[in-house]
Amino acid sequence: MSILDFFRKKTLPPGDTVTQKAGLKLVNKNADPAARYQAVDTLAEIGTEEAIYCLLQRFTIVIGTQIPDEDEKKYVFDKIRGFGKKAINPIMKFLYEKEHAAQALQLMKTICNEEERLENLLKLVESFDPYYSKYPDKKIQTFNSLKEFRDLRIIQVIKPFLDDDDDDIRISAIDALATQGDEEQLREMFLDIIITADERPRVRIEACRVLVDNHWNVKGFRKQISKVLPEQFYLDGKGYLHFKSGFEPQF
Repeated sequence: MSILDFFRKKTLPPGDTVTQKAGLKLVNKNADPAARYQAVDTLAEIGTEEAIYCLLQRFTIVIGTQIPDEDEKKYVFDKIRGFGKKAINPIMKFLYEKEHAAQALQLMKTICNEEERLENLLKLVESFDPYYSKYPDKKIQTFNSLKEFRDLRIIQVIKPFLDDDDDDIRISAIDALATQGDEEQLREMFLDIIITADERPRVRIEACRVLVDNHWNVKGFRKQISKVLPEQFYLDGKGYLHFKSGFEPQF
């Protein structure tokens, strides 16, 4: 089996045999740790985008016990970070194709400037299926990264995920949208979630929390909201939601 087959349907272009062999050794759970570290050094010395992509594969598996595994991944992380902007294309390729996003997203944060990072995150979200994901963590981690920015484009790319099959993804999308602070675009969107989320109580509660935190009024929807309001909240005379005593979030 070649490294091209190993990395899923030839996701790498043809490379030299040294890169291929080092890439296979890096993800070989039966290899001696010293051999895997040597493979990291070999790939780092080669330094092509294909070699960097091979290095990223180490983040897709767990080898041995927690501490040695984390040490190896930290070593790989530092090698990739050392390539600077040369690593951006392999990182994005990895994020498009793999479900293991945490370290790659962190690498992007350390390598890219804020504008580059936002553009890449938006492109990544646009590549997601807005209704289904076998592994939701990548969506959630990406949405969490977008919470660090305020940009109207974020609202447009994340809005479709309010209909995702997974409640955790919906909640993560709500949280990312809430940080944008655009009441004009978001208030009625969240009110609609509260009204329609009959079979998704956690999603409804999260949307209510956003209205409380942002001090957004339910004007125009008071009667509908009153009928479905979760027990944790009450609606005051001026149309604002509040947590009931004893239900305030604990930090």
